[in-house]
Amino acid sequence: MPGVRTLGEVLDHDGPLAEGPLREVAAGIADALARVHAIGLVHGRLGPDQVLITPYGPRVTGFAGRTDAEGGGDPSEDVYAFGTLITLAGGGTPSAELSPLLRRCLDPDPGQRPTAVDVDRVLTPRAMVLVPPAAPVEEAADVPQAVRAEDPPTGRGLTRRRLLIAGGFAVTAATVTSAGVAFARFADRGRPRPKARWRRAVEGRVTTLQVFDNVAYCTTTENVVMALGTETGVALWTARTESMVWSEPVVSGTAVYLGCVAGQLCALDPGSGERRWQQYAGDQILGAPVVLGSSLVVGTRDDRVLGFDMTQGAHRWEWSEPQARGGVMPAVFAHGAGDAVYLTYNDGTVSAIAPERKEPRWRIHLASPITRPPHVIRDLVYVVTGFTLVALNSATGDIVWRFRGTPDLTAPVVAQDIVYTTDVGTLYALDAHSGAERWRQSTGASVPSPVALVNGTAYAGGTDELHAFDAESGRRYWTHALPTYLTAAPAGTDEVLLLGTAGSELVALET
Repeated sequence: MPGVRTLGEVLDHDGPLAEGPLREVAAGIADALARVHAIGLVHGRLGPDQVLITPYGPRVTGFAGRTDAEGGGDPSEDVYAFGTLITLAGGGTPSAELSPLLRRCLDPDPGQRPTAVDVDRVLTPRAMVLVPPAAPVEEAADVPQAVRAEDPPTGRGLTRRRLLIAGGFAVTAATVTSAGVAFARFADRGRPRPKARWRRAVEGRVTTLQVFDNVAYCTTTENVVMALGTETGVALWTARTESMVWSEPVVSGTAVYLGCVAGQLCALDPGSGERRWQQYAGDQILGAPVVLGSSLVVGTRDDRVLGFDMTQGAHRWEWSEPQARGGVMPAVFAHGAGDAVYLTYNDGTVSAIAPERKEPRWRIHLASPITRPPHVIRDLVYVVTGFTLVALNSATGDIVWRFRGTPDLTAPVVAQDIVYTTDVGTLYALDAHSGAERWRQSTGASVPSPVALVNGTAYAGGTDELHAFDAESGRRYWTHALPTYLTAAPAGTDEVLLLGTAGSELVALET
């Protein structure tokens, strides 16, 4: 999955976690265990390779599915494994803040250990109701809450639906926050303070968020796809996919195209959400679908690039490399004509192909594995390889410039000859022609948060806040407090900015 490493890989590569990231990972794992134990199940084999570190927060996988009734399923063993794992992740010497809790988790007497719910409450204090909701999202009221600064917190139920993914259990380690948390505002520096116009709870975390013609299209970790009015937050329609959508959908006036984790590619009617067609790519789809002429193009984990007819979904063409490269993600020019498809492979290979040709137009191998799709703007192909953002000449594949940041640079956004990207705690603005740094600003994020550009303003998330900067100069306009971190890049119109938070909530700010 693009941009994802196991906790074991992170520890092997980067060493023990610092205090902030350690607490965030601990809170995510505790939240997942609390959800599982609440429905009578246990994990059974929690370890560093069962925790995924993603751009949207930690995820827990590898669930054994045992219960108390089956024998051998003991929730206290999960708590002990949690204590061992977090101690390991902290380098054997966690902070003074976490040490008392971990000592309780590692108590030799299982009866003296806290429950996962107790651990979760310590790490993420909040109102919490461990009861599945009475109605699915389709049956819930579609009228979002208007926001008042004095709104009190309210509890929100948890769901056990769709825990089973791709033949095994995968639990979203979401931080469940109150659906009614008030949003504080501070640090006004030259722009009116943003006001929250509406907010609404959604089922699962938001994984992608786009705005097209005053309609917001949102996907979540619970396989939900929603279309909402940007001005009101009222759901126009809700649909479900057969597996999770991680990468941006393609939204046009005629269809919404989605590439799902388990390999499904489908087209939805943009007015009703009804499925027009669905095809199977044969393996997991990596990155986002892209449009080449009248074909919808996807890349898969088994290194195939497939083109499908956008109207009917018929398979048109296929490209594959002679040797395995660990998965491929495609891109085309964001604007303008051209028949080239640009490909990035997990092993560090980048190439340009034309579907009708048997050999690539060019191919280059970069040193680091590539886990994010390429971006093609004008005459440059932008590729993130670990610590480094590389700009390649789209005609020849020659390296034009490199910019080195810290681990997990986010996918770049380009506008007005400036390239924007973020890493842990920093937003960078780079000259698109040379890669020279124009300005940088601190965001305070403990995990990289994608940047969004709306009407000359650059938005980037911090750990529990949103920052707005002048896109040209880097001047900070304001910082807006959030109940928890963002799970997708913001999207918006001239008047409204939409946010998806880790609290399973959509929020619209008046800008």
